[in-house]
Amino acid sequence: MKKTLSTILTFLAVISLLSACGNEPTQTNNTSGSAENSSVTAAANDTTASTAQPTDPAEVETSPLHTIYFNDCTKSSDATATFFNSITKETKDVPMKKESEDDTSVKYSCEEDTSVYNMAYVTYGDKQSGEFAFNKCVSGWQQTEDNFYPYTEGIGIEEDPQFDDITITGYGCEKKVHVWKPADYDANSSEKYSTVYVLDGQMIAAFGKTSFNPDSHPSVVEQVEAMNLLTGSKTLIVAIESDAQRDVELVPDMELSKSERDAQIPGLDEEKHEENDDEDEDCMTGIQFAHFMANKLVPYIQENYNVYTDARHTAISGNSLGGMEAFYIGVEYPESFGTVGSFSPSLYQFNGDLWKTYLSEKTFGDNSPFIYFYTGPAGVDTDPDVTEMYNRLKEMGYPAENLALHYNENGDHSGISWRSVFSEYLNAIVFRSIKPLQQ
Repeated sequence: MKKTLSTILTFLAVISLLSACGNEPTQTNNTSGSAENSSVTAAANDTTASTAQPTDPAEVETSPLHTIYFNDCTKSSDATATFFNSITKETKDVPMKKESEDDTSVKYSCEEDTSVYNMAYVTYGDKQSGEFAFNKCVSGWQQTEDNFYPYTEGIGIEEDPQFDDITITGYGCEKKVHVWKPADYDANSSEKYSTVYVLDGQMIAAFGKTSFNPDSHPSVVEQVEAMNLLTGSKTLIVAIESDAQRDVELVPDMELSKSERDAQIPGLDEEKHEENDDEDEDCMTGIQFAHFMANKLVPYIQENYNVYTDARHTAISGNSLGGMEAFYIGVEYPESFGTVGSFSPSLYQFNGDLWKTYLSEKTFGDNSPFIYFYTGPAGVDTDPDVTEMYNRLKEMGYPAENLALHYNENGDHSGISWRSVFSEYLNAIVFRSIKPLQQ
């Protein structure tokens, strides 16, 4: 039954992605490098620097009020934002002010309290937008006739984000990795950059660069760019591809004992496997992939980019199977990752007793990572297993201040749902809290 559910949810996620993306992405001209040579051959980040200036982080944290923008390409004559708390269900309608109008759109804005509300939607004319997370890391959302997607006020939408494409070998397997840097990235700056690692990175890099479609694209670059501008944060994105191997390398086998899991760890630095005609050949296990992330990829990024080396400034996220693997990686390697975004994690792959046995091996405390869970209803998403995990962690002594759960009764297992709340996870990275979810 669980394998059947996994297959159905994976199918739904893929359909959500591919139905809007159309044909397979074309090849890019980015030059690939190899970690075996301890060097990066980088594609130039040619994003035009914005004239918009980052806000003082201290000022951002002090005031709970935040301005949200709505760019309406349908040019409705009015717009009203409805803010709501996904837990208490408290709502508030706020008429939006018309900021500007041109031949293509009308821009509206309004201000509200991020300590009370964590979600919003906009009624424009006789239509209603999709729901989206409301917090200090989100700048604005743009509505066209067919799509609704995030953008950064003062910058716009990055339809062709540039990445450094690198290849790193672990356990004899070559992993493709894509690194996005802000336009003002300074490799020699005394001020370091934070790092957000994103599993299933092919969704960000391949689709983002070559066949951008806002209906399915996760818009991670746009939302990190907004976070950087609005909070004064300086953050890189590291996107790791899984693709054909994800059903194995994004599944940490909880049926194994600790000694059996430990037995899989040796061999991280073995040479590349011989080429195989079967593209679906299993590569790393979920246990090995986690070890690769913490002990090969993270050290490589820290050596080759101007980033912090502590867990507080290093985060990891994933969706579906990637959400489960991100959760496992954060719990297994808290010294490497300080924030986890676990979106619709496929925790149902293993029963609660197996998870409890695994978690009982761990010691939780102030250094435990902040874990953000997101899920929707059973049948269309991965609850009740996610809510059960959230409660299990609290019962086992996990610091309550380092846990947040967003249950979306209207959510499903799709890129659109995950995109709509990604900024909530970013808020946890910057501020170590999501107040409306933790009261």
